[in-house]
Amino acid sequence: MINQENLSYIDELSSDELLDLSNKIQAAGYQFPADSLECKSLVELFLNDYNIEKNISKENLWLELLNHGYDLGDRILNFSNPVLKGSDVEELQEMLSRLGFYSEPINSEYTKELMKSVEAFQENRGLSVDGVVGLNTAIEIKKLIRPTLDKSLNEAIKGFKPAGSALNVCINIENNGEYREQVVFYESIKESGIENGMNITFVSEAGEEMSKENIISFVNKINPSLFLTFENNETHSIDYFKGKHSVSNIGKKLADEIGTKLNLDSVGKNNMLLKNTKAVSLVINGNFYQINTNTVFDIVSEVYSEIF
Repeated sequence: MINQENLSYIDELSSDELLDLSNKIQAAGYQFPADSLECKSLVELFLNDYNIEKNISKENLWLELLNHGYDLGDRILNFSNPVLKGSDVEELQEMLSRLGFYSEPINSEYTKELMKSVEAFQENRGLSVDGVVGLNTAIEIKKLIRPTLDKSLNEAIKGFKPAGSALNVCINIENNGEYREQVVFYESIKESGIENGMNITFVSEAGEEMSKENIISFVNKINPSLFLTFENNETHSIDYFKGKHSVSNIGKKLADEIGTKLNLDSVGKNNMLLKNTKAVSLVINGNFYQINTNTVFDIVSEVYSEIF
């Protein structure tokens, strides 16, 4: 949780500044805040979602919100140092993925891999090949998108499983509670996975310091069909990836069905573990030691059976 004293300058905003901040929050994909207290809460959520430093200055907060309020075509996009970030980059990733040119994580960052995808698209469409998304490239991308083109290459690859093979599931469990309690929970996951014919891998097997960056690197290296994180908190929700312009359809279906069975809220989020992993990713929040893992894996098995 963010110490809201870091955001105390929000209390000192003029009415015009508060309105401007509220508009920027809404443009970034959040609801329009009713007052300064809700404004603070939504800023807190925004900072958490995008893993932004919690002691951000007023000027940098405005800049971050501005970046995440852009639509594709509002500005020129290119590969640069520092890496360009924003909601228009997310929109570009999602559209190129739907057109079959991009399969990396949809993480709102203009990476070298995204630049190569842009170059491939430009070459395919007879445009100047420079990896820069100006107005002409943005218009060309948008005119090819159709309402029925809702299955992205990124999503298709996330859910891919070779015919006849076992479903590979990677598990990340927050280090919380008594050792014996943890062991019992680990064993229950193994048993539930085996009963459903799944290969279970635990992030803890990486043998490294488990920072979020290391977790993401490990998961992307083994590339499972599903990445499942258990976090012990009071939220009682199951989170799937949802950006301003994109959503993990498989993740949402899993979250909706598991949430219904376990009485958890299904919530679309845009945090690091969900957006930077190539696999379909879910975060189950609550007292996970009380969760029926058989129910979770039964639903996972049913949903993936429908897909394949």
